[in-house]
Amino acid sequence: MPLPGGLWWLLCCRRGFTLLHRDYGDGELSGDGDEDEDEETFELRTPSPAGGGRGPLDVTLTQPVRSAQVSDRLQSWEETRSLIPEKGPPEEDPDVVVKGWLYGEPRGGGARPWLPPRRAWFVLTRDSLDQFSSSGKGARRLRSLVLTSLCSVTGPERRPKETGLWSVTVSGRKHSVRLCSPRQAEAERWGLALREVIASKAPLETPTQLLLRDIQESCGDPEAVALIYRRNPILRHTSGALYAPLLPLPYGVSAPGPGYAPLREEAVRLFLALQALEGARRPGPLMQGVLQTCRDLPALRDELFLQLAKQTSGPAGPPGPPATQDPAALRYWQLLTCMSCTFRPGGAVRGHLLGHLERTEQALPDTELAEYARFIRKALGRTRGRELVPSLAEISALSQRQELLCTVHCPGAGACPVAIDSHTTAGEVARELVGRLGLARSRNAFALYEQRGAQERALAGGTLVADVLTRFEK
Repeated sequence: MPLPGGLWWLLCCRRGFTLLHRDYGDGELSGDGDEDEDEETFELRTPSPAGGGRGPLDVTLTQPVRSAQVSDRLQSWEETRSLIPEKGPPEEDPDVVVKGWLYGEPRGGGARPWLPPRRAWFVLTRDSLDQFSSSGKGARRLRSLVLTSLCSVTGPERRPKETGLWSVTVSGRKHSVRLCSPRQAEAERWGLALREVIASKAPLETPTQLLLRDIQESCGDPEAVALIYRRNPILRHTSGALYAPLLPLPYGVSAPGPGYAPLREEAVRLFLALQALEGARRPGPLMQGVLQTCRDLPALRDELFLQLAKQTSGPAGPPGPPATQDPAALRYWQLLTCMSCTFRPGGAVRGHLLGHLERTEQALPDTELAEYARFIRKALGRTRGRELVPSLAEISALSQRQELLCTVHCPGAGACPVAIDSHTTAGEVARELVGRLGLARSRNAFALYEQRGAQERALAGGTLVADVLTRFEK
């Protein structure tokens, strides 16, 4: 019985593709056995002519069945794939604090502010802040910021001129990451989570802090202390630059105050200012500038105390004389004198500084260095907080370890010169003048007044007279 033309063409084409092994690209996956198991087959059935005419043509299509060898191979590949660890954001990791879609500043965005922020998947864990290309399990990690106790978080703040988004910036040792969100609540949630993670970290210690602890433990053995200094140049006087702070200062990209760089950069600048003292023709203004920096940035006070202890240790370690006999080499001691009369060092730094001064007195008696060490040690026991840094006149007097003369105008008695130091209060000056004027038995109350132009105001008894003189200088 003749077959319809269209169906015959289909069978011929189908046969041709099978002979050419181009059966939908599966010819190479077939086994080496019978080909008929892998190709589609047609079965044609013609109804019995008993019906007295032509009936419809029945066509049965049989789909191919893959061989067991291919199935086993695919199953083995799936098992092997399951053994490969997927590097992506953790799904149910208990260390995950918060995760979500945010806009992140691209690499180099700080130097190229015109680059728009890119949307990415961020995951905050107890150890790091990770950025991924997507939220899937196999997503690629774009960057990671390891979180330590020195990391800092700023924000949230809105930048309408740049992106119009709320941003939170977390700063690390080498780089910082800025997270942006159109919602303020979302930015606050991330900022709070980042601060909590950083606060939970154990405090980091610098190598200098570890050495200070070793010196404190060996304070009863002078030879052991001298050996520590000889083996560690970071503790000794140097003419080279300082590339990192001696104490752990927080990382940050924002300046802590107007006109200042980040704390770690300011600490390095302070050391450069100390070295500039040796060749300065007028060291007073430079010393006053260093003291003002420490007043504005309290975190740098202990850092400067340690830097001065380092520079006054001598090139061979303490105790030792300056590198040269030039009076300019004594300016480190003069600035340390001003520091001791202005600020109080912290616990560990204070203990190290007192030990350094004591070793200098014992090893170099009857020298000018011993006199400075003795003066500084007494000043540290009397110093309390000051409102202002020393004036230029006070710095000049402290550099010579001398008292400062000030003039007090008394009604009916003219001008009375009074010798004061950095710790003299207005109440002490008033009592001294009352005794000089023979008014000790008077029942009247006396006070010291500050006059600036046409204005006068009474000074509290605990006010430091040195601070008043600094205001007069300004």
